[in-house]
Amino acid sequence: MHPEGASMREQILAAAVQMFAEYGYHAAPLRDIARIAGIQAASIYHHYPNKQALLVEIMETHMLRLNTALHHILHEYADPLQRLREAIGNHIRLHTTYKNEFFIVDTEIRALEPENRAHILSLRDTYEKLIQEILRDGIERKVFQPGDVKVISYAIIAMCTEVATWFRPDGRLSVQQVIEIYRQIIIGGLLATL
Repeated sequence: MHPEGASMREQILAAAVQMFAEYGYHAAPLRDIARIAGIQAASIYHHYPNKQALLVEIMETHMLRLNTALHHILHEYADPLQRLREAIGNHIRLHTTYKNEFFIVDTEIRALEPENRAHILSLRDTYEKLIQEILRDGIERKVFQPGDVKVISYAIIAMCTEVATWFRPDGRLSVQQVIEIYRQIIIGGLLATL
């Protein structure tokens, strides 16, 4: 693909992110996405077969980004405590950096066609299983206190995801300061008492 094509795809995708985040998938017409991207509505079809393809690309790209980073953390670190520290930081950093994209991932699952929904949900399941693997390993090695790994993983994911709803880059705390607070709360609640 030549550079002009790539940048046009990026412009279309950025316009779709803006519209889907602001109005929701169903209320975002392709003609408005095209207008924001600075092209004719028919030109979108040179890059994407339909609006659903835009939604899938946004969700898949960002779920893969989350999963790839977590896979890297699991391979990079052996210590469950360090793995969890890095996983918390990764989740919050990505969700605050790509706020609109992850908002779409979290709120528009219902807008996916069945085959696409199954694919995106499988990526989400992979992420949950990786977090659960960190927790299970920590419990087995007696670093974390015993508990329901599935429920704990959901609590951690929900807590870290929620940061994007209230965090402001120009606010009182930096992302890194928020990450440290969350690490303290989450890890403090999980550590096995001696």
